[in-house]
Amino acid sequence: MTLLISHPQKLLFSYLKNTPQCLRKHLHEIIPQVKKELPAVTTENQYEILSRVVAPLWDMDYAEQLMLKKKWTREIVGTIKSRRISKSKTRIHEILPSPLIESYRSKDEFSIRRGVDGNDKTVGFFVGSPSEGNVVCVQPIKLVSIKDSHLLLAEVYQQLIRDSPLKACHDLHDGGYWRNIVVRSNRKNEIMLIVVVHPAGASTSDMEESKELIRDRFLSSGANIKSLYFQACKNVRCTDDQASFELLYGEKFLYETIDDITVRVSPDSFLQVNIEAAETLYDAALGLANLTDKTTVLDLCSGTGIISLLASRRVRGCVGIESISSAIDDAIFNASYNSITNCSFILGRVEKKLKGVLKELYLASDLVAFINPGRGGVGQNLIKTLRKNHLLRRIVYVSCKAEHTNALRNFEDLCSPFFDKSSPFFLTDVQPVDMFPLTSHCELILVFQR
Repeated sequence: MTLLISHPQKLLFSYLKNTPQCLRKHLHEIIPQVKKELPAVTTENQYEILSRVVAPLWDMDYAEQLMLKKKWTREIVGTIKSRRISKSKTRIHEILPSPLIESYRSKDEFSIRRGVDGNDKTVGFFVGSPSEGNVVCVQPIKLVSIKDSHLLLAEVYQQLIRDSPLKACHDLHDGGYWRNIVVRSNRKNEIMLIVVVHPAGASTSDMEESKELIRDRFLSSGANIKSLYFQACKNVRCTDDQASFELLYGEKFLYETIDDITVRVSPDSFLQVNIEAAETLYDAALGLANLTDKTTVLDLCSGTGIISLLASRRVRGCVGIESISSAIDDAIFNASYNSITNCSFILGRVEKKLKGVLKELYLASDLVAFINPGRGGVGQNLIKTLRKNHLLRRIVYVSCKAEHTNALRNFEDLCSPFFDKSSPFFLTDVQPVDMFPLTSHCELILVFQR
């Protein structure tokens, strides 16, 4: 999580610039501190300022947080309706709360930069603006959404790199070596830790010595580390295909249980960061899909296959499509491990693979699609393919950023009678789920039918 705030004198106002417009006025109404300018980041106030930026609702009663997010949901639906693309009645369900409000994050990424005290090997999250040259790194020790075990490993890493003669890598061209760490954990608090470095910042011998230092420090930290990985990545972010994850210690995978399904997690696999709330999300999505034993599920952007696996016992069969090869490997393993035989998973871009899949499903009597994309939604070509298939009567769209321009365009394209000559869908149900307590973010499940 990297936070870029435009000016330290106006941290909260700058946060609001990046907050959905329909939510800003509610933040102004409910959080009195938003109306006050905060001072520049100092040693004394750095933790409070970081909390205000990362978790602006941290000191608000949880019931009020849910009310705020339900207002935001209504405004998202109002935005969709205002575009005159859906005249049907849309039911907005009561927001589903997160079972955990604090210490709920199962994945965190900690970066390196100069701290408020001037030390250029400070590990945490950023505030500031690169264009103004005032970016500083603040340790996350006061963020209540992060698990204690994750905070411990961030501190261990900070001490490790400060004891190392190798430079920190603040950008990809500064000759530095040490970069970020990624900490993943399951509900047993078993940990997968990934240390990412820049290979140009060290010789081969220095890199090998750094691996020994990594093993020594983290394995003696007292944390329950099950997997310790090392990745030498030249880019902002690398998949396993671009820069392999080298296992320095332990097991290759973590395992998590969602409802009664055991899921294998690889270093670059996607899994919701709030596992307890994810169970709530998936149960609600499956319930809204009206699945029967005659249903065939299309699981688009399927990740490790969790939607297919959870749906499998209610339906005739499931087909998942995913572009990340390690996620497909995990999905295939997960189906086999859980003795599920009616799910298949296809590697490739959804836009390219879906047409072939739909040709093979021409006899499906009840076809339901789940779409669970990233923040940017899906492309228009995929929407065209879905609309043109006359067998597809229902789409369940899980959106982590429904106010995003591309997501709103997806909703409009699904419902617009002018998009093409195919029959449009209608937005019938919207279910908000609070996946991210203490923040302004909220997951939405949107049901489109025709």
